[in-house]
Amino acid sequence: MSAVEPVRIVAASLHGLDVVDGGRTLRLVGTCRRPGTDGPQPADQTLVLHWLRPDGTRALSAVTEPRLRYEDGAERWTGFIADVPIDQVPIGTTGMEITLATPDGSGEASSVPVGAAPGALASSRPIVTAGRRLQLFPSATEHAEFVSQAFPAPLAGLRWTAGLALRTLKDLVRRRPFATIAPLRTVTRPFLRRHEIWLVGERADTARDNGYHLFTYLRRERPDVRAYYVLDPSSDRFDELSKLGRVVRHSSWRHRVLMVNATVLANAYSIKHMVPASWAKQHYMRQLNWRVGSYRVYLKHGVHDKTREIRRRTGGYDLFLTAAHAETEALRRTSGYDDQIVETGLPRYDALVPTPPSRTILFMPTWRRYLAPQLFGDGASGEQPFEGSTYQRFVRDLLTSPRLHALLAEHDFRFEFMPHYNLRGEYVDPTLGGDRVTILDGGASDIQDVMRRCDLFLTDYSSVHFDLAYLGTPLIYTHFDREEFLAGHAEPSWFDHERDGFGPVAHDVESTIDAIEHYLLRGNVREPEYDERARQLFTFHDRSNSQRTVEAIEQLVRTRGYR
Repeated sequence: MSAVEPVRIVAASLHGLDVVDGGRTLRLVGTCRRPGTDGPQPADQTLVLHWLRPDGTRALSAVTEPRLRYEDGAERWTGFIADVPIDQVPIGTTGMEITLATPDGSGEASSVPVGAAPGALASSRPIVTAGRRLQLFPSATEHAEFVSQAFPAPLAGLRWTAGLALRTLKDLVRRRPFATIAPLRTVTRPFLRRHEIWLVGERADTARDNGYHLFTYLRRERPDVRAYYVLDPSSDRFDELSKLGRVVRHSSWRHRVLMVNATVLANAYSIKHMVPASWAKQHYMRQLNWRVGSYRVYLKHGVHDKTREIRRRTGGYDLFLTAAHAETEALRRTSGYDDQIVETGLPRYDALVPTPPSRTILFMPTWRRYLAPQLFGDGASGEQPFEGSTYQRFVRDLLTSPRLHALLAEHDFRFEFMPHYNLRGEYVDPTLGGDRVTILDGGASDIQDVMRRCDLFLTDYSSVHFDLAYLGTPLIYTHFDREEFLAGHAEPSWFDHERDGFGPVAHDVESTIDAIEHYLLRGNVREPEYDERARQLFTFHDRSNSQRTVEAIEQLVRTRGYR
């Protein structure tokens, strides 16, 4: 009988460090890619993390526990956590490797170095507890590199500062990205030392989402928090927002100084949108934030009904807001985040107050990644041409439908179409659809005002349907390109429109108009079954979402994320 082929590890990476057990234990979270990770239960494999001294000898070992992660299109047992007493973390500079023991324990089948994922480095800052000062740093080989010292100890602070200065000097000589950040911080820090700075934003040119609502709450209710909003002067909201004070021009010298001294960075889309234009965004995750230590807060721009693409290893957030328990559980299941996820509700929900009827139907479809340029790409076109696509034809046929226009005229309604931000360039003709159809600019319109005033909402898969459900507005889903969307854009979701949704599901132009007619005839009232679904989904039904968000951020800073 031939010998069983040993399982070989493909790669391993560290996604984050947590301090748990009242500050006594360091929890390492990561993934180890290898065969044998499919199935409802983890395979009979033992992964062991080893801390390595510079000479390659093992200073400390810890057996890991398997966790589910979403990898290569499926949930697999590639995740791991390992708990290590902080007072046992080796002093000095150490690396890390992971080994996979054979099922019968006869030896090691495989061993590889552990890399440091971008998310782990972006959330890296000194950990000071249980007799140690410890931090994760990038290395030239992208492997995880730890520096640890006994603390408190004679001259510990001076020695740590000197070590950072030497690291900075080496980075300057080697011309590594963001090597100048530490000197800039050193020069400007004395002027800001007494202030805890919160830097808030969204996209460089927008102020309409959770960033905007958090900032306006802070300026109105918590002026004691030194919060700034980063916004491009070209934004149509710049002058209006500037009246509140502490609005900073994106990419200005002041923005750069605040960026390297901020205690908190909070954004509704990605912290990358807050990186000054002259700084290299592609190096931000690995090379900037560990030099500064800012707490990274993901305010989000809607409920994540598709969570499998959320990765701690790529996001590295210290605080991740959610609005529903089911969303929280879905994220914790496969993302690598755990207590970083806090159910606060979304700040923009505070403004979701119904307005008087406006006799308006609002249509807000989401985008398709195969039809639009990559978000942080070079502006190249999508994988498929937009013209002639199922998406383009459906929108055109709906907006120009004689039946729809007859219904609008009969009930004296207007139809507003707001293209997604990523596809707004495809809808520059304001006359498309006729005199009862208005095409809105999603980059210029106040989206919340548009949503609040509509009497009936129509979407395909946009997550803003959760906002309308929170608001109580009746809504319709239209899955006009379901197969294409699932194949080219979406991933499986914990939320099913048919089972969990807040309105009926249509599949083409005629059935969509049928559903519109249904609501127009019954006075645009949401059915009780959809009211109940909304009541059960959301954790909170109030106007205190911004307050809870601020409290969660303050708790994060006060505890340094330790738990």
